[in-house]
Amino acid sequence: MPITRAVRKCPTQAQRDQILTAYRRSQLTQREFASKAGISVSAPQLWLSKADARASTRATAFVQVPNLLTLTSDPAVSRLHLGDGIDLEVRSGFRTEELATLLQLLRSL
Repeated sequence: MPITRAVRKCPTQAQRDQILTAYRRSQLTQREFASKAGISVSAPQLWLSKADARASTRATAFVQVPNLLTLTSDPAVSRLHLGDGIDLEVRSGFRTEELATLLQLLRSL
């Protein structure tokens, strides 16, 4: 007499996700749910641990975020306090020759 074995089909990932969603909504213990769903108790335990591992991998992925502090449209500014109530503010792009002339003018005041 030939021996026949029952062929067990493994559920697809989508089916496992549906079963886990049903389990989470059921508020049953894993043992109770597995018994009602006709699956082994170890199956949801394994699927849950794999789902948790996938979720933690996604949660720890790095996301590149632009540095918004460097994206200002205002040009760089240098401020000099020259004393006697004179403050000089020079924006980037100011030519050094013009700055030297301005400083000589201010010294003569």
